[in-house]
Amino acid sequence: MSTTGLAAVPAATGRSPAKRDHPARQAWLFLLPLLAVLLGLAAYPLADGIWTSFTNRAVGRPGGFIGLANFVRLLHDPVFGIAVVNSIFLTFGAVGTKLVLGLAASVLLMQNFPLRNLVRALAFLPWAVPGLVAALGWRWLLDEQSGAVNAWLLASGLFDQPVDWLSDPRIGMFSIGLATVWQGLPFYIMMFLGGMMTIPPELHEAAAIDGASSWARFRHVTLPSIADVVAITVMLSTIWTFNSFNTVYVLTNGGPANRTQILPTLAYQYGLQRSELGQGAAVIVFVLPFFVGLIVLLTRRMLRDKGVR
Repeated sequence: MSTTGLAAVPAATGRSPAKRDHPARQAWLFLLPLLAVLLGLAAYPLADGIWTSFTNRAVGRPGGFIGLANFVRLLHDPVFGIAVVNSIFLTFGAVGTKLVLGLAASVLLMQNFPLRNLVRALAFLPWAVPGLVAALGWRWLLDEQSGAVNAWLLASGLFDQPVDWLSDPRIGMFSIGLATVWQGLPFYIMMFLGGMMTIPPELHEAAAIDGASSWARFRHVTLPSIADVVAITVMLSTIWTFNSFNTVYVLTNGGPANRTQILPTLAYQYGLQRSELGQGAAVIVFVLPFFVGLIVLLTRRMLRDKGVR
């Protein structure tokens, strides 16, 4: 075989740089509709909200740039401090409770017992109830005068007078947290069950043969296997729980005396009830860096576990 023939082989089979770049251009072409949706439905409203927080914009009035005046005003507003504390208490308290109960319920629902599929379906039922309907249901249950919970407590003799579940500042946030946990717990169970079902049974069997207890198998086999699922679930639940507007608005509307006010309801109060759109936007923008940091932190952790740098 001549050297001319050998040299001709790479030339015949090789691809030009333009052809090698064709798949990349095609991929960007397919991504363009998604990018357009993200820019139109996410990026633009976010940018507009951030800009609004630096203005004195109101309903029916464009307003002008006022710098950090809205944020300075928030720092001097005692109601804002109450809303921050309540939002932290509700978010971390409810998310932590849902995490513990979700893991426990998922482990139990992985066991074999009669009517297991029916019990699983019932466990997922609260997730199918719209948030507004669920809040109205809890408003009826916890009503001080005609609520079902007080009626049961009085009939059983545990209490001799109705409990002010929603109007007592000391237990108002607890009542809101109870409704929030009930609404969001099925999401944890659903996510954790899906993750546990992907774990090969051989891993648990090998650990059992080695003499590992049930707790040791859960700690060293189950939890590491669903770590990414747990991270994603906690991240989404933190965002959703923080934005529990429907629950707070229907149950207490931030009362009594703003003692159950959270940041989303405070933003609504400023932006729509008082027509101060700039001030309302500043409430949400104030905590935006926290959520951006949370998303970046969890995303980097998951990519690092996958070996992506």
